[in-house]
Amino acid sequence: MDKTNTHKNISLYKWIWHSYIRNALIPLIIIEIIFTCIYFISNYWSHKSSVAFYKDQSKSELNEIVKQEVNLIDQHLSSISNSTMFFSLQIGHALLTPASLSPKEYSRLSYSNDNIYYTKENNSADEAAIFYNNFLPATRDDKEKKIAKVLTQQKLMADIKNSCPLVNSIYFNTFDSLNITYPYVDVFNSYNSSLQSPSSKFYYEADANHNPDQKVKWVTHDFNSSNNDFISSAICPVYNGNFLEGVVGIDINMNSIVNKVLEIDIPWDGYNLLIGKDGNILSLSDAGKNDLNLDQLVLKYGNGYYQYNLYNNNDLTTLMDEIQTSETGFSNFTLKEEPRIACWSAIPNTDLKLLIVVPTKNIHSNADMLKNNLLRIGIITVLGLILSYFLLFLITYRKVKNMSYIVSDSLLNINNIVQEISSGKYDIDDPLLKISELEDIALNLIEMGHHIGETNKNLLVTQSELRKKEVDFRSLVDSINDIISEIDINGYITKLWSSVHTYLYKLHMHGHLSSIYDILDENTAKVAKEKIDYVIKARKSTTMDFNIQSKDGLKWFEACISPHLNYKDRVVVLTRDITEQKKMARSIITAKEEAEKASKAKSEFLSSMSHELRTPLNAILGFSQILELDPESPLTPSQSQSVKEISKAGNHLLELINEILDLAKIESGKLSISIESVPIKHVIEEAISIIKPFADKHKIKIINYPIDNPDEFVSADHTRLKQILLNLLSNAIKYNKKDGQVIFYHDKVNDKYRFHVIDTGIGLSNSDLELIFKPFYRLNRINNSIEGTGIGLAVAKQLTELMNGEIFVTSEKGAGSHFWIELPCMESSILQTSENMMASENRTYFSNDKFRTILYAEDNPANLRLVERALHQISNLKMLSANSGELCLDLAVSHKPDIILLDINLPGIDGYEVFKRLKMHKETKDIPIIAVSAHAMPRDIEKGLSLGFSNYITKPIDIPNFIEKVCIILAKINKEDID
Repeated sequence: MDKTNTHKNISLYKWIWHSYIRNALIPLIIIEIIFTCIYFISNYWSHKSSVAFYKDQSKSELNEIVKQEVNLIDQHLSSISNSTMFFSLQIGHALLTPASLSPKEYSRLSYSNDNIYYTKENNSADEAAIFYNNFLPATRDDKEKKIAKVLTQQKLMADIKNSCPLVNSIYFNTFDSLNITYPYVDVFNSYNSSLQSPSSKFYYEADANHNPDQKVKWVTHDFNSSNNDFISSAICPVYNGNFLEGVVGIDINMNSIVNKVLEIDIPWDGYNLLIGKDGNILSLSDAGKNDLNLDQLVLKYGNGYYQYNLYNNNDLTTLMDEIQTSETGFSNFTLKEEPRIACWSAIPNTDLKLLIVVPTKNIHSNADMLKNNLLRIGIITVLGLILSYFLLFLITYRKVKNMSYIVSDSLLNINNIVQEISSGKYDIDDPLLKISELEDIALNLIEMGHHIGETNKNLLVTQSELRKKEVDFRSLVDSINDIISEIDINGYITKLWSSVHTYLYKLHMHGHLSSIYDILDENTAKVAKEKIDYVIKARKSTTMDFNIQSKDGLKWFEACISPHLNYKDRVVVLTRDITEQKKMARSIITAKEEAEKASKAKSEFLSSMSHELRTPLNAILGFSQILELDPESPLTPSQSQSVKEISKAGNHLLELINEILDLAKIESGKLSISIESVPIKHVIEEAISIIKPFADKHKIKIINYPIDNPDEFVSADHTRLKQILLNLLSNAIKYNKKDGQVIFYHDKVNDKYRFHVIDTGIGLSNSDLELIFKPFYRLNRINNSIEGTGIGLAVAKQLTELMNGEIFVTSEKGAGSHFWIELPCMESSILQTSENMMASENRTYFSNDKFRTILYAEDNPANLRLVERALHQISNLKMLSANSGELCLDLAVSHKPDIILLDINLPGIDGYEVFKRLKMHKETKDIPIIAVSAHAMPRDIEKGLSLGFSNYITKPIDIPNFIEKVCIILAKINKEDID
C-alpha cells in the first residue's frame, strides 16, 4: 500500500511572501507597537512625576508663604505684648511709689451723685480718663492717692499709643473698679456705673486661676459692626506680692493686619483667609468668597457682631477637623467637586490661624497641557505609521512577486545541473543567471563536479595506501612493549594495541577487559577517571603511575594520558612497564637514607669528640700557661721550651677541632649565615690588626693600600668574611719565603667587590691547584714543620659560596700565589641611608622624665653604631651594648634594663639560647625582648614570635618603624609604672 505524502508544498512566491510577513513585517509592527506603548506609558509616567513634583514644590512654597506671613503678624503682636508687659511693670512700680494730684489734675476730677469719682473734662491731648465707682468703700483721700499714683503713667500710656499705630487704647482696671483709659473717653458713655472690674472677662482672664504664669495673654477678638473694626486685647496682671492689684490691657485694631493678609499675592490663583478659634472668617479676599459658597454660610448676629463661619459648610468638615487639631498643616480636600490644597499655620499667642487655599489643577496645569500635547502627537504618529505600513505592504507585495519568479528560474537551472552531476555527467556548460549569488553556486557546482570526477579516480589509490599503513602500524605496535589504548569519558576501553604476547592485550581480546575498573582497584580507578576528565576538559596531557598484581608479581606502570585529536570525549593512553625503574628508585632512596644516617652519625661523632677533646685540652693549655707565667717557680730553659711545644701542639689541635666542626656544620647545612651590609674599610682594618702580630712573628711584611672611601659596603656575613680573610692571610704568611711579603687590597669589578691576597711564597703546581680546596689536603706533607689542618681553604670556599660569592686562585711554582674572593656589592648602603635619614629628621619620638635603659646584644660594630644613633632620637634613654651572648646575660642581670635588643646570630651562644636563659632568670624574665636579626624568612619570624619575643625586627632596619616599636613598648612600661 502506497503511503500518501501529507506534506503540503507551496510555491516559491508564497514561501517568500509568508517569510517576509513572519520575519520582517510582523516583527516590525510589533516593535512599533512596543515603542508606541513605551511612548504613551512614558508620557503617563512623566505627567505623573511632574504632578508629584509640582505638588511637592507647591507644598514647600505655600508653607514658606504661610510661615513668612505668620512671622510678620507675630512680630506685630509681640511688640504689643512687650509694651503690655512693660506697662504692667511700670504700673506696679507706680502703685508702690507715693504721689499726689497736681492742681490741674485735681480740677479735672469730680464726684457724681452715685459717689463715682471720674474725670469730667480733657484739658490736653495727653490726658487719660478716670472712672472710679464705689464698688468697694474707700475714703476720698485714699481714692485721690491711688488716682495720683496711676496718673503718673499717663505720659507712658500716651507714648505707647502714639508709637504703635495698631494700638486703639491702653487701660488699667483695679480690683476695686478703678479704671484709667487712654486716650480720653466720655466715661459715662463707656462704663456702666455699677461696673465691677473683677467680674469683667478682661479681668478674670488674667487672674491666678486663668493666668498662673503672670504673663501677657491675648483675649477674645470681636468685630465691631459700628465701625467695621476688629479689636483684640493684650492683658497682663499687676501684682503686689501675691495680691492681684489689677489688670493692664492694650486694645489693638486688627484691621491693618487683616489688610496685609488680604494683600498677600498667592500663586496658582489661590487665596488666603484669617479664621478665628471657632471657625469664624475674619478676613477673606474676593477670590475666595465664591469658592467657599458664602451665600450658603449661616450669618450669626448677636452683641453687635456678625461673622462668616466655616464649620457650617459640610464640604469642609474634614478640613476643619484637621485645622482644629493641628497648629500647622497641609491637606488635600474637595470643594465644588474639584480638588483643592490647603496650607495653614497658627499665629503664636493668639487663637487665630492663617489659611491658604489653592486649586490643585492650577498647580500642575503646565504638566496637564504638556500631557495633552504629547497625546495628540502620539495619535498623529500612530495614524502616520498605519498609513506608511499600508503603502509599504502594497509595494513589497509587488516586489516579492517579481523576485520569486527570478529566484525560481535560477533554482530550476541549478537543479538541472545537480541532476546531470548525479547522473555522472561532469562536463557542463556555464549557465546565465540573473542573480549573481545563485550564478556563483551554479559555477561552484560545476567545479565540484569536476573535483568529484577526480576524487573518484583517487579513491581506490587512497584505500590501497590506507590498508598498507594499517599493516605498518600493527607491525610497529607489535614491536614495542608499550600498550596503546583509546578510552572514552566513562572509562571504557574502546581500542587497545599491544604486542600479541601482552597479558592485558589478551584479556581485552577475549572480552575480560572492557574498562579501567577491570584493571585497577577502586581508589586507583577513581584517580584515573579524574585524570581522564581533566585531559578531556583542559585538552592537556598528564601522567600517572599505578600498579597491577599479575601472575609474575606486582607490576608498576606509567600512563601518559593525552587528548584524542578526532574525538573530544576520548583520550589516548600510552602505558609503559616501569617496574624495573621503581626497583632502582627504591634502591636509590635506601642508599640516600643510609648516607643521611652516616652523615648524622658523623656529626654526632664530631660533636662528641669535640666535647671530649676540649675538656683535656682545657687542662693541658691552662696548666701550660700557668707554668709559663708562674713567677714563684720559674722554668728552666729546657722546661720552658717543652712547655711551649705543649702549648703549640694544644693550640694546633684546638684549631683543628674548630675547623673540623665548621666543616661539619657546612656539610650538614646547619651553619647559620647572616647576610648584611658590611663596611669594607672596617673589616679589612680589623683583619690586618689581628694578623699583624702573626706576620711580625714570621718576619713577613704586609702591604695594604689605604682605603679613602669609607662608604663601600659588601653583602656578606661580617664574622664569616673576617674568618675567610684571616684564613687566606695566615696561609700566605705560613707558606711564604723568609723575609717575604703579602699584598692585601680590594677593588670593584662590575657589581662585585674582590678581596686580593698575594704572597711571595713557594707557589702551587697545577696538580696542587686541583686539590687545595679539598678537606685535609696539605701542601706541607713533606715538611711538617708548617702548622695547619688542611681544611682551612675548604671552609673558606664553602663559606664564600654560602654568601653568594666565589673564590679564585692563580699560582706559579716558586713564584707565589694569588688568592681572591668575589662578593656582591651594596651600591647604596643601608647603614648610610639610615644615618642620613636620622640626621635629616631631628625629632624626639618619646619623652618622659624617668630615664630608661636599653641593652643591645650585637657583634657587628656598624650595626651597634646604627642602632645607637637611632635610639639617640629618644629622650631620656641610655643604651648599653654587648658583643656576645655571655656578656649580654651578665649586663642584663646586673643593670636590669627596661628593654633588651637581641641579635640572633651571636658568637658563642646564639640569640635563642640567650633568650631562654633570660626568661629562666627571675631578675630578667619580665623584661621585654626584641629580636633584631638578618634572618628574615617568614618561618624565622614565626619561630621568634612563638618563642615569646615582644617583637621581631629584620635587617636592614627600617629606622622609623624600629623607633615606633621601641616607643610603643616604652609607653606601655610607663603606663604600668603609673598604674
